[in-house]
Amino acid sequence: MILLKIIFGLLGLSLVVVIHEAGHFVAARMSGIKVEAFSIGWGKILYRRMWGDTEFRLSLIPLGGYCKMQGEQALIQAWETHAREVESSEGDMYAASWWKRILVSLSGPLMNLISAVLIFFFIGLIGYNIYYYPSRIVLASEYTDRADYPANLSGLKTGDIVRSVNSKGIYRFDQLQKEVSLNPEETLMLTIEREGAERSLEIVPELNLQSGSGYVGIYPWIEPVVRKLSETSLFNSQGVLPGDRFQQINGIDIYHAVQLSSIIDRNPLESFAVIREGQRKEFVLPEAVKISDPGIQYDFIESRTQSGNFFLSLKDGFSETAHTLISSIKGIALLFRGIDLQSAVSGPLRITYLTGDLAFSGFRNSMGEGFLTFFRFIALINVALCVMNLLPIPVLDGGQIILFLIEGIFRRKPNPQAIYRYQLLGTFLVFGLIIFATMNDILFFSRK
Repeated sequence: MILLKIIFGLLGLSLVVVIHEAGHFVAARMSGIKVEAFSIGWGKILYRRMWGDTEFRLSLIPLGGYCKMQGEQALIQAWETHAREVESSEGDMYAASWWKRILVSLSGPLMNLISAVLIFFFIGLIGYNIYYYPSRIVLASEYTDRADYPANLSGLKTGDIVRSVNSKGIYRFDQLQKEVSLNPEETLMLTIEREGAERSLEIVPELNLQSGSGYVGIYPWIEPVVRKLSETSLFNSQGVLPGDRFQQINGIDIYHAVQLSSIIDRNPLESFAVIREGQRKEFVLPEAVKISDPGIQYDFIESRTQSGNFFLSLKDGFSETAHTLISSIKGIALLFRGIDLQSAVSGPLRITYLTGDLAFSGFRNSMGEGFLTFFRFIALINVALCVMNLLPIPVLDGGQIILFLIEGIFRRKPNPQAIYRYQLLGTFLVFGLIIFATMNDILFFSRK
């Protein structure tokens, strides 16, 4: 199963990189730059075929690919010969005007963004199921040793229903989580419902240095209704059925799942009562039992999005991509605010694993949901790759754009020696980041 997850993840990651390189390929051809080779994968060439001026390759290592443009090696040759200018002929990369090279550099990230829009568009057009808990909250302070969470300081209380955040309508707990996590140390205006009346509160999420996200100290209010029990669950062996609602544990009235879990975690189970089809059923154990894992999956709300609406789906495709883009930029900005890089930075190994793992978690429910989860994650990686490649780091597209922009401003091509040193610095930075991220991945898997 792990091998299948890795294979599925590699395919997903390769798809994103090939989309990126295809953007460079199309823009290069349109700009008059010849592309010598376009490869899916790296390393030993397994299959090759000429199409026009380009050799299309299928290579051994299935991790992305590359687009080799004519004249790319001219820079190295100029550096080796100490030439003052990169020599180029018609069709070479450096023979194209500076603004065309900027377009070629932009086209890869742009293609990733377009792909994300299309994926979100088609997902919206087909429609999908949403599984969620309502935006009713439980204060974490009631079950931890801390009493000064932002939720407490703002005046929130267990049982409050959050209706909006900064005037944005909220009806699911995951929507509330998203707004909180993306806005650490920023003031949010909440509209809540308490005992049938609406009121407004201000809250400032704290920055979690481990995850780089905001948090306020709340849990979702989950009704303690059983949807499913694991085979090893003690409640399963006692005769509890799906649909049962826990009413009491050890004689204590139960209001939500957090309370139930807390009682079981701290005390041996002696007795419990459930409501089944309106009737109370009591269970008394022969002797108290300490439970490490209750094995309960609680019931949730399920709804389906509207499908078949072309324009609404297109709007959602753009808005979802824009939201993900803003979130990615905010995430990079948080790296400079003292967060734990070992926890926050993921490398190719972890991304590959997560891609496959998320897809397989969806396949457990249905084939359609598996592919939906897979492509949604692919859309997120597309946006992340776009943002990463536009960073002003030499070797990356953003660094190249700066280089070509300088050439356009000063109306002369920079010295090959300066360009080579610039790109060499970028190479060391990128490889250093890759090594750091890969080591983080290894530590992540060793802990798992």
